[in-house]
Amino acid sequence: MKLALGVVLAALALSACSTENSIPEELLMSIPVTGGELNAIRGGDLCDVESTSGPVVLFLHGASFNANTWVETGTHKLLCEVGLPSLSIDLPGFGKSPRFEHDPTQLLDEVVAFIADDVVLVSPSMSGSYSLPWLATNPGSAAGFVPIAPVGIGGWSTPDGFAVPTRGIWGSTDSVVPVADGRRLISSIDGADLIVIEGGGHAVYMTNPGDFHAAFIDFVQGLSR
Repeated sequence: MKLALGVVLAALALSACSTENSIPEELLMSIPVTGGELNAIRGGDLCDVESTSGPVVLFLHGASFNANTWVETGTHKLLCEVGLPSLSIDLPGFGKSPRFEHDPTQLLDEVVAFIADDVVLVSPSMSGSYSLPWLATNPGSAAGFVPIAPVGIGGWSTPDGFAVPTRGIWGSTDSVVPVADGRRLISSIDGADLIVIEGGGHAVYMTNPGDFHAAFIDFVQGLSR
């Protein structure tokens, strides 16, 4: 399904910041994992468009955010409008998920097994401590990867045979995980590309949502065709 991005993104740019913080109960679900349960939000239930059979877009989050962030930015709704299924989770100790002892790699293993479908893993900032170790030990377990200035790039070593389609999205003014780190990560992955959004900050999906969505949706739609 091809989207006229200009029209939809213009509408979302006006509405994303006004999205209410309260999430209807019917959008929420719990994912059981070793040690506890994770709160999750089903983005596909935010509109009346039937989802395709493409991979599920799985959103992690940074230390200042949670699963609801992807509702607030309008990202879940945008994916819903183009028929792409999505799910965001509160990592342990964030949002509505309780804090509990866990192994980050095992936790992602269990979340992906629960979803029981291919996933496109979206990983900003702090969540790099989950996504990068998981991808290193499960190099063929994702249909796509969207790193957004994740932490832990210094410890990343591309595993043999790694072929996960990857698009990095960075803000040009990011001082937490600079663009230079993004270039190092992307250059280590065959076929990966990097979109640098001029003037964007560390949470570029918040500072420049229109530009972020244009780069992000184009990539994810390409994986579903």
